[in-house]
Amino acid sequence: MKKNLLLILLALMVAGAISWRFWPDQELSQVPPQILEEKVVVLKKDQPAPDSKEALKAMAAKIISRPIMVSAPLSEADRKRAEGKIKEISDLIREDYNVTYPWYDLGSYRRVIGDFEGAAEAWNFVPLIRPKDFVAYHNLGDLYGFYVKDYPKSEENYLKSIKNNPQNIQAYLDLAIIYGVYKEKSDQAESILLQGLKANPDNPGLKAALEQARIK
Repeated sequence: MKKNLLLILLALMVAGAISWRFWPDQELSQVPPQILEEKVVVLKKDQPAPDSKEALKAMAAKIISRPIMVSAPLSEADRKRAEGKIKEISDLIREDYNVTYPWYDLGSYRRVIGDFEGAAEAWNFVPLIRPKDFVAYHNLGDLYGFYVKDYPKSEENYLKSIKNNPQNIQAYLDLAIIYGVYKEKSDQAESILLQGLKANPDNPGLKAALEQARIK
């Protein structure tokens, strides 16, 4: 059952039946995540929240000063493009750290080059300036679940995304996939899909996933 649910959700994502809204630049080559084959990565613990604007500004400056270290198997063209975009985005943040979209993009390019810790830093900064944001939490759920394989952290962030935006259909679907490989909570895939349908009645993607989850 779990294997079938995983396959149908991945198929829907690849086919484009479910929009993938959270990686802003589609020009870079992207390989769908292989959650059963990725090496487990241990990230540092999240930093405590700064308590002033000056502290936030200092934290932002530290994040954008992180060295650009490419470890992902990118083509030369993609590597140069990613490095250039990271520098460009960092300049935007240096001018004004209190805008969300550059942080989304910075995390995305950090993830693309294989700097998962740098991606987590960028996305974890967003809720410090926008507590009700849901996109950064969604991206963190994706990062921890599909790349780092820290399923508790993935679940935590997907649930925060759903709390901030119950209409985020992709979060329910992605979390159902995570539950399919998260042994301690492997029975909760159906529950999260039902939660999604309660908030979004008759959504075709959620209905299809739920039907597959119920196949014995």
